[in-house]
Amino acid sequence: MKILTKLLDKIKSADFILVTLSTVACSAMSFVFSVYNKRIVATYPLGIYSTCLLAQTYMNYAQFGVLNAYNRDYPQALGRKDYAEANRLKNTAMTFMLMVYAIVFVVFELWVAIYYGGRIGKDVDSTYYAFGYMLCPIMILLKSFDDMSNATVRMNGHYNKSAVIGFVRTVLALIIGVIAINVAGYYGLYAMTLSSAALGIIMFRSEAFKGAKLTFDWQFMKVMIIGGLPLLINSLIWTIVQSVDKFVILGFLSTEDLGVYSVPLMGFTTMVLVPQTISQVFYIKISHLYGANHNETELLEKAAYFSRVTSFISGGACLFVYFVMPIFVHFFMPMYTEGTAATQILVVGVAIYATTMLYGNIFSVLKLNKSLIANSVALCIFNAIFSSALVLFVERSINMVAIGTGLSYALYSLLLVIKLSRRFKFSFWKLIVNSWGPAVGIMIPGLLIYRLIF
Repeated sequence: MKILTKLLDKIKSADFILVTLSTVACSAMSFVFSVYNKRIVATYPLGIYSTCLLAQTYMNYAQFGVLNAYNRDYPQALGRKDYAEANRLKNTAMTFMLMVYAIVFVVFELWVAIYYGGRIGKDVDSTYYAFGYMLCPIMILLKSFDDMSNATVRMNGHYNKSAVIGFVRTVLALIIGVIAINVAGYYGLYAMTLSSAALGIIMFRSEAFKGAKLTFDWQFMKVMIIGGLPLLINSLIWTIVQSVDKFVILGFLSTEDLGVYSVPLMGFTTMVLVPQTISQVFYIKISHLYGANHNETELLEKAAYFSRVTSFISGGACLFVYFVMPIFVHFFMPMYTEGTAATQILVVGVAIYATTMLYGNIFSVLKLNKSLIANSVALCIFNAIFSSALVLFVERSINMVAIGTGLSYALYSLLLVIKLSRRFKFSFWKLIVNSWGPAVGIMIPGLLIYRLIF
């Protein structure tokens, strides 16, 4: 019994491992669904689906930074053991989001009815667009509360519970999604996202929203908006950054090319999956740490250490995607083989960026809002210039978009290291070696071996 107890204690202390394993498993199931739907749905309808998801992504910003403020301030309140403040943050965020997304739902559904009303059922493309846009406000409402409930459970310190629930609900959502896409084709593409978010809210609610109540505290809502708006702007800029490649494709290439580009995006998601999950867990940990002692040097030391862990995983993940994706696409997604080269290009640049994810979070923890926004604006500019210029002046293909995007992320990563080093008088080489070092050391030999073999 003592051995079993010690083993359980060790598992609990290494909470990020179970969270990471669960996230990998859940993303693997999402990956399976993505591969499966590409065997059924052609590139053009999938391009329409991707376009509709862009609209959903930008709807997220209707919450005006309240959720961003909650995710930043709630763990710090827990770190100070100020539970009254933590509950106030939760109640206010929940109330505000319900109000805002109810308004978004009404307005957007009216727009869809007016704009597409006469064409629904008569024109296939218009019907596809109308269906996707109609679901957008519903998906963003469910997704926002799912994210909030999951984050709350983790911020409460129950990482393992979050991991288990996340795994179970994704299994159920995958089953629902597969059935839906077999029955409804294009219309079933949205089923897994909808069911996953709804199930997450149901399963997390007992802890995440325990004791929560609607609180129309207008003054505190204003405080949260003011505090979270810079984070929202930063997040919006990040969304623009992550959308630039899609907008370039829609503007200079075609909807079908956007469908093909879903393969590089799958590679991107697979590449950053584990590093991003670990960074999210470490972000909560350094937020607790800084909330408790406000020591910037200790914060940077911990971030450098955690980044080294992330870097090893980033390098391995990059090689895995680089080697496996071309073969995988050839056998399982033959309609999308044109996207394999772009996938390999993109993951190399993104792997460098993934090593410094936690460095970016430091600006959020320290509430350096101007620097946070400036960093994101720089990445947005990098991505817009490189992606557009390469497509316009070199070649009109998704490969050029991938080069521009990958290069932008790598430069952004370097910018983070330089700014942290200068602002806090911290060793540049310590930051760069702990972040880039392990990943580059793994990637270079692996890429050389690939070129020699293939």
